[in-house]
Amino acid sequence: MTTFKRLLLELVHQQPGTVYYVVDNGKTSITNNYEKKDVHQLYLMHQQRIQLLHESVALSFYLAQTPHIEEIQDRYGHTTLILDRFDNILYSNSEHFHVDDAFPPPPFGFISERIRLNDKGEQMIQFKDIHDALEDGLRLLAIICIAFVLLMIFGFMNAHRMAKRQTRDIELMIDRINQAQRRELGAYQPLGQPSELEDINTYIYELVESNETLIHSIEQTEQQLRKIQLKEIERQFQPHFLFNTMQTIQYLITLSPHQAQKVVQQLSQMLRYTLRVKTDKVPLKEELAYIQKYVTIQNIRFDDSITLNIDMGHRLENELIRKMMIHPLIENAIKHGRESEPLIITIRIKQTAKYLRIFVHDNGMGMTVDRRAQVRQMLQENVFDTSHLGLNHLNHKVQIQYGVRARLRIFSAYQQGTLIAFQLPREEQTDV
Repeated sequence: MTTFKRLLLELVHQQPGTVYYVVDNGKTSITNNYEKKDVHQLYLMHQQRIQLLHESVALSFYLAQTPHIEEIQDRYGHTTLILDRFDNILYSNSEHFHVDDAFPPPPFGFISERIRLNDKGEQMIQFKDIHDALEDGLRLLAIICIAFVLLMIFGFMNAHRMAKRQTRDIELMIDRINQAQRRELGAYQPLGQPSELEDINTYIYELVESNETLIHSIEQTEQQLRKIQLKEIERQFQPHFLFNTMQTIQYLITLSPHQAQKVVQQLSQMLRYTLRVKTDKVPLKEELAYIQKYVTIQNIRFDDSITLNIDMGHRLENELIRKMMIHPLIENAIKHGRESEPLIITIRIKQTAKYLRIFVHDNGMGMTVDRRAQVRQMLQENVFDTSHLGLNHLNHKVQIQYGVRARLRIFSAYQQGTLIAFQLPREEQTDV
C-alpha cells in the first residue's frame, strides 16, 4: 500500500491543477485531501476498482482547481462549470452554482465556450453572468467618473493659472504700448512662459524699436518728408487698434478664455502678415483673409454688429495685389459708418483684361452733399496738408505705385451708405 500511495502522489503532482485521490477498501480510506474538502462538491474525473495483492479497492480522482480556470475567472470574470449529459452540475468555481443542481438556461448571461470532455456526455462550459458584467461596468464607470472629476479639477486649476499668467503678460504688453506712446524704450523683456502672446510681445518691441530708429533718422530730414514718414509709421503701427485689442483680450481672459485665445491667434496671424517683407505683392485671398481677421476682432469689440460679405470668383483668389490696398477701405467704413447698426460691408471684386475693379459698399450713414465734395477735394490735396490720412494717403500711395491708370472714386448719399470704387492695373502673375 505504501508503494501504491507513493505512485498516486507522484501521479497527482504531475497534473497541471489540484487533484485529490481517494482509495477506499470499504473500511478505511486513504487520500491526499488533507484540507478535508467535501469531495461531493468536486468534479469526479475518474473512478475504478483496482485489485491489489490482498484486497480490492475503489480508486477515485477529484478535480479541485486548475490555474487556467482560475486565470479565466480572474481576467475575464467567466464562471467555469462541468455538466453531465443531463445538465446537472458536476463542478463549479462560482458560489452562484452548486454541485448536483441542474444548470438552468441563463436568463441573464451568455455561454462563451462549450467543450465536450468525454464519451459520457460530460462537458465544460464558460459562462458570463450579466450581473457580473454590470458590476464590472459600474466599477469601470466609477473609475471613469473619478478620473473625469480629477481632470475637471486639474483643468479648472490649469485654466485659472493660465488666465492669471496671460493677464500678467497682457498687462506687460499694454505697459510697453504705453511706453511706446511716451517714446520710452527699455530693454526687451520676454514673457514668463512661451505662448502665441510672445509673438505679439516680440512684434511690439521690434515695432517700437524700429519706430524709434526711424524717428531719429526722420528728424534729420526735411520737414515735409519727416511728416509723411511719421504718418506712414503711425498707419502701420495702428496703436489705437492694437491697444484696444489688447484691452479686449484682457477683458475676455476672465469671462471667456477660449474666445480670448481665439483673438490672440487672430491678432498674431495679422501681425505676421503685416511684418512679411519678402514682397509687397500678395494674392487677393491673403489680403481678404487679413481683412476677415480684422473684422472678426472688431466684431468682438462691437458685439457682432458688423457683417462682412465678399463677392469674388475663385479664379481671382491668386490674383496679385499690393499688400494693404483694400484694408484701409474697410477700416474707413467701420470708422465712419458704424453709427448705423448693424453695419453691412460688401466687397465685390471683378476683373477685365487689364484691370481689377474693387467695390467696397457699406450701409452706414453716408455723406451729405457738402461732406462728399469735401472728401473728394481731399483726395486731390497734398498728403502733407491734411490730417485725414486714410483715403487721402491710400490714394496718393496708389498714384505712386500704379500711376495715373489707378483710380479711386467715392459715391455716397446721406443715410444711404457709401460706395468706394477702386480700379487697379492687374499685376504681372508670378508663383506665389
